Amino acid sequence: MPASLRLLLGLLLLFPFAPLAMARLQSGEVQVWEMQEIIFESARDYANPYAEVDCWIELSGPNFTRRVYGFWDGGRTFKVRFVATAPGEWSWRSGSNQPGDAGLNHGGGKLTAVAWTDAELAANPNRRGFVRASDNGHALRYADGTPFFLVGDTWL
Repeated sequence: MPASLRLLLGLLLLFPFAPLAMARLQSGEVQVWEMQEIIFESARDYANPYAEVDCWIELSGPNFTRRVYGFWDGGRTFKVRFVATAPGEWSWRSGSNQPGDAGLNHGGGKLTAVAWTDAELAANPNRRGFVRASDNGHALRYADGTPFFLVGDTWL
């Protein structure tokens, strides 16, 4: 049997089990404050996945432990998006309100978040975290305390 035919048969045999594969991030190392996306494929179809399925990850990292909810993205695809808010080791475990769905439950992974260098921060100051109100409520600042100056332009 030719090698190309063996490869094709091997791929066809694995295809039915693809939805059961654990979801993973593309990389084990990420930047702080950079959006990450985990993609899950449900093991079965749902009549109304938007209303029937709640999926999430339990995300843990330095001084952070929260449930982050995902969303249905069409077909059997569900996604969870998050950011690492501090440098260090982060881990996640997936779950859903559909306990029998192996594609949405019991997945997990780990990643390492690294801080931006000073040169990278100078190139894009928005890498400093979420914008929030200052302590006195009269100004805006990034998560790291750096002042945020809202600049806009108009055609008026």
